[in-house]
Amino acid sequence: MASKTIHMKYYPWLVNPYKIIIKQHQIKKPHHALLIKTTRGLKVFKLIWYISKWLLCNETDGMKFCNKCHSCKLMSSGNHPDWHQYTKNKNEIITVDHIREINEKIFKYPQQGKNKIIFLPNIHKLTESAINAFLKTLEEPPGNTWFFLIDYNNNVTINYTIYSRCLIYKLFPPQEKHGLNWLHDQKLSNKISNLISLRTNQGSPISAKKFITNGLWEERKNLFIYFLKSIKSKNLLKILPILSINNTLVKIDWICLLLFDSIKTYFNQTKQLTNFDQLELIKFFSNNYNYFTLNKSIKIWNKCRYRLFNTPSVNNELLLLEQLLKWEKTLGFIF
Repeated sequence: MASKTIHMKYYPWLVNPYKIIIKQHQIKKPHHALLIKTTRGLKVFKLIWYISKWLLCNETDGMKFCNKCHSCKLMSSGNHPDWHQYTKNKNEIITVDHIREINEKIFKYPQQGKNKIIFLPNIHKLTESAINAFLKTLEEPPGNTWFFLIDYNNNVTINYTIYSRCLIYKLFPPQEKHGLNWLHDQKLSNKISNLISLRTNQGSPISAKKFITNGLWEERKNLFIYFLKSIKSKNLLKILPILSINNTLVKIDWICLLLFDSIKTYFNQTKQLTNFDQLELIKFFSNNYNYFTLNKSIKIWNKCRYRLFNTPSVNNELLLLEQLLKWEKTLGFIF
C-alpha cells in the first residue's frame, strides 16, 4: 500500500476527490457513470486509475487497495482484463466502433469476478454517432460496471446529452498557495516565476512545473523583450521572427493574457495580474487604449489562433504577418 500513499501525496489535490468518490461506493450510493469536469495538468488520469484499482482490488482495507492481490498486480502491470481504457493517443477519435466494443465488454462477466471499468479519457473526442450510441449504453448498463469519463473542453453539445446520464464531479486546481507550496517542494524556489507560471497555466502545478523546466519560461521572457521593443518603435513586425517559430499558439495565448492584464489595470483591478513582471507593457496598453480597443485586440488574436489551429497547411508566417499588420492598424501605429 506504500506506493499508493506516496503517489497520492505527490499529487495532494487528488486526495480529497479520491476519498469522496470511494466513500460513495462504501455507502452503496455510487453512480454508475462519473464524469469529471476539469482542466488539463491535474493528473486526473491518476485519480481514476487509483479509484479503479480500489474497485478491482480483492482485498480492500477501508479506502485502501492492497497492492498485493492478483487483481492489483494486473492493474500495476497494465494488463487487467476488466480495465478498459479507450483512446490512449490524445489525437485519437472515439468512434461508434469503440462504443460497439464497449458494449461487447460490459455484457461479459468480469474475468476477475468483481467489477468492470470503462474509461474514456476525453469525451470531446466522441463523434456524433458515437455519442448517440453511447447514450443507450449509459441508460441501462449491467451491474458492477463503472464508467469514468473526463471532459476538458466543456462541450455544449455533449452537456445536454451525456451529462444528463452521469454524475458530474468538478475537479478544480488547488488553491494558489497550495500550488506554490507544491512547486517549492519540487525544488523550484523562485516565487515570482512560480506564481506567474501557475497563473499562466490555469493554476495547474504540474503544467507550471513543465513551463519552468522545459524552456517555456525563457521563451516567454524573450517574447516580451521583443514585444516591448516593437511597441516602443511602433513596429510590431519585429516580433514576427520569434512569434513564427516554436509554440506559436502558446505565444498568442501569452499575448492575450497580457492584454487581459491591461484590461484589469484599465479598471484598476491589479491584485491578480498574471504577468506582473511585465508592468511596462501592461501600462502602455492600459494608459493608451480603452477597453473596447483592448477587447478587440484579444478578439483578432483569438481569430488568428483559430485559423492557425484549424486551417490545414496554412502558411504560419504569412498569416501572422497579416495579423500583425491588422493589429498595427487597430492600435493606430499605421493609418
